[in-house]
Amino acid sequence: MSSAFSRRFLELVEQFAGGNKRQFAELTGKSSSHIYRICRGLGRPSMAYLEHLYGLFSVDLNWLLTGERAHDNPVRHSSDDLLLVPKLDVEASAGFGSINGAEEVTEQFALNKRWLSSQLGVHGEHLAFVTVRGDSMLPTLHHGDMVLVDLSQQQAGREGIYVLHTQDGLMAKRLKQKSDHLEVISDNQEYPNWQINHDNAEQHAVAGRIVWCGRSL
Repeated sequence: MSSAFSRRFLELVEQFAGGNKRQFAELTGKSSSHIYRICRGLGRPSMAYLEHLYGLFSVDLNWLLTGERAHDNPVRHSSDDLLLVPKLDVEASAGFGSINGAEEVTEQFALNKRWLSSQLGVHGEHLAFVTVRGDSMLPTLHHGDMVLVDLSQQQAGREGIYVLHTQDGLMAKRLKQKSDHLEVISDNQEYPNWQINHDNAEQHAVAGRIVWCGRSL
């Protein structure tokens, strides 16, 4: 891979993660070492990864691969195209914490609004990244996964994986609405399922629905 390609790739890292290669790796689902190798010209991104970058950021792949742009315009997005999504200093599992708007923001990631709308079906600014802890949602979610939570979806109107606020802290669980209760499901069958019903509803609240997951490979 040429040094020219590496310089263009570094432009993407600068634009979408403020030059932080580790943040760019987390956002795009790669290991930090993989991103470092590409930036140093020692590795070649796969076509699947390039397509993923296009989906996330609408990257001009022709420019990235060849350096040629239509009308020789730089690849840039206006602030109207991008949404800064915070990563909160909380974990979703059997750990402690809550999502109440007062959490420390450790990092921010710029996501393409068109991708959020077309691929994930989410809009607005009620989005946040949190980290998954534990193995109760294997094989769907892994320990250390960074998940994108839509904090506006605080009713489990459809089956999905949600961040649930309990007395024991945050939990990432699959929720399924039944006629008289809410079924709380761990995808890992070694963990028991349980219910939210009239008797314990005040002790639980849906913080938001998980709409996307990223992990290092």
